[in-house]
Amino acid sequence: MSDTFKRRAPSRRGAGGALKEEILMAAARLLAESGREEALSLRAVAREVGISAPSVYLHFKDRSELVAAVTQRAYDRLVGELREAGRGDGGPRAAVRAMARRYCAFAVENPRRYRLMFGVERVAGPREQLPRHPVWLVLAAWEEALAACHRARSAQVDAKEDALMLWAALHGIVAIAMALPYEVDTDGIEQRADAVVDRMVAG
Repeated sequence: MSDTFKRRAPSRRGAGGALKEEILMAAARLLAESGREEALSLRAVAREVGISAPSVYLHFKDRSELVAAVTQRAYDRLVGELREAGRGDGGPRAAVRAMARRYCAFAVENPRRYRLMFGVERVAGPREQLPRHPVWLVLAAWEEALAACHRARSAQVDAKEDALMLWAALHGIVAIAMALPYEVDTDGIEQRADAVVDRMVAG
């Protein structure tokens, strides 16, 4: 699936769930375009949707809550796609490989959403909020998949540490590929993702 940050016709006042959806989509567009959380205002979001600013407050109490909701949705979608990719019948190692390929494809197919997750300049929050950030959902998906591989091989290794290293490697692969001013080599990315997985779960 690719990015779907498309401009919609303004919702009628009081449209409930439909209006909230439009607000989230508008905020995602604006965040991806500016690259800075501080540049986002609820007034600008309201203008983008075609509603009055107070209408936004019916769904989100402030900018921080809106940005958190946008971020949560982006991570939820990635985690859902990773778990779906890992449900094949080829065994744990094939599952990790499929997840790695899907991660890279997600980044290439959804550059604005990927930027929302990893490239937007954020307003720093209290350190104690860190455990509640949805980034840990992605790490948990990798950890579970690698733990299954290690169990199948009777390997005594740290799945959490391996998960972090695998994720960091994949993120680096797509970040470098997407930063260059050339058409992305998707086949090359897949080959590098496969090589990373093979090294991580060799044996």
